[in-house]
Amino acid sequence: MVERSRPLTGARKPPHYSSFAFPAISPAHYAFVAVIFQCVLNGAALYLIYRVTERLFLSSVAALLVAVLYVFSESMLYDNSILSDSVYASLFNIVVFGLLGHLIGCWRLTLGHSAALAALWGYSVLTRDNGLYFTFLPIILTVAIAIRSDDRFVHGIGHLLVFVFVTGGMIGAYIMLNRYRTGDALFSITGLENWLWPVFDMARHGYAQPFMDKGLVSATVRETMTGYGFEAQRQFFKGLHNECQCTPTQAQSLVFAKYLSAVGQNPVAYLRVIWGNFTRLGSVIADPIWTINNFIQLGTSVGRIVPGLSIKSIMALAQDFSLTMLMLVLLVGISTIISAAAFWLFVFGIPMLVIRDGLAGKRIDNRLAATSFLWLVFMTVALAFSMVHFEMRHTLPVLPSALVGVVYMLQRLLAQWYRWRSTGAKRGSFRPPP
Repeated sequence: MVERSRPLTGARKPPHYSSFAFPAISPAHYAFVAVIFQCVLNGAALYLIYRVTERLFLSSVAALLVAVLYVFSESMLYDNSILSDSVYASLFNIVVFGLLGHLIGCWRLTLGHSAALAALWGYSVLTRDNGLYFTFLPIILTVAIAIRSDDRFVHGIGHLLVFVFVTGGMIGAYIMLNRYRTGDALFSITGLENWLWPVFDMARHGYAQPFMDKGLVSATVRETMTGYGFEAQRQFFKGLHNECQCTPTQAQSLVFAKYLSAVGQNPVAYLRVIWGNFTRLGSVIADPIWTINNFIQLGTSVGRIVPGLSIKSIMALAQDFSLTMLMLVLLVGISTIISAAAFWLFVFGIPMLVIRDGLAGKRIDNRLAATSFLWLVFMTVALAFSMVHFEMRHTLPVLPSALVGVVYMLQRLLAQWYRWRSTGAKRGSFRPPP
């Protein structure tokens, strides 16, 4: 007999950090306390990002550019929101840039420091459970520390062991706590509400018809949903619970099986969903105007101050021409184009440099190696969310990685331009060398 369950959402998710800490500190002003905490934590992350970037590029100007772009990125929005995204992003970057700084010589971490970073990573995973999938990223850094260490083998590998034991211990303890509370040894059931997002997107955009089979999930979708928005999905999960009368873990297995089935049967439609999610990043990765506009629109009563570059804006200009509005639309358009160009330069430029040096038999220098790792960090997180469900806030932890890569590519292009100019001047021409 299938076990009857409690409601599908709620108690078994990792706790939201603000749900218990800040109301206890200041019941009347907990939101203000939470924002102050988020800003302080992000300030610590920003300091590490600046130090690592300065050492990496040997330039305080380049480091300042990365820091300014990050401050005026989505960080501005979510540091002032009572969501877990800001805390998770700050902890993510403190760990990644803390370990990377040790590798490139900004500071020297002791095993105690590594244990503290591991504890921060473990807490970040409890804050946003999807961080569990990305734990291999700091582990890569601890492996690199072990390989490049001049200390004895035991001490060199100590950072890796400490990080794995502390983080693994925290996650294991939470799983055992869930087993004690519920009888199931599980970490989280948020996948229950997320695995079907790409399948819904296939149907929403008309890429495929993934809910036409006779399975329980598809039948429930047809019976309960008239659209694919958030409220419609709530009705679906309520209907699924009533139909299957199963535990949350069993329901999660059902929707995950449907996700795998839909992807396998509609691979082209699924790739279109992934591509659509991923390409949305291009227009905002280094676009302070978009961020400031959203900050004012969402955080004040003023509303949107800069119109977006769209058919609607152009038609509004045609009907009621305003030179000021035209300048604002052009400004937004230029900013969006620059941001998109910087994004694709980073996405394709870094691997092209690595491949070029590899084919030429050159040893990859430390700067390119570190930037390549940050490229891996960004691509891993961005593609992982694009494969399931993407919102702009999901990229907050990896925006610094992308910005460092963008500035690195700009430095490389600028250096190449100077070499071309120097060579052209010697030859009496400014044409680049063959």
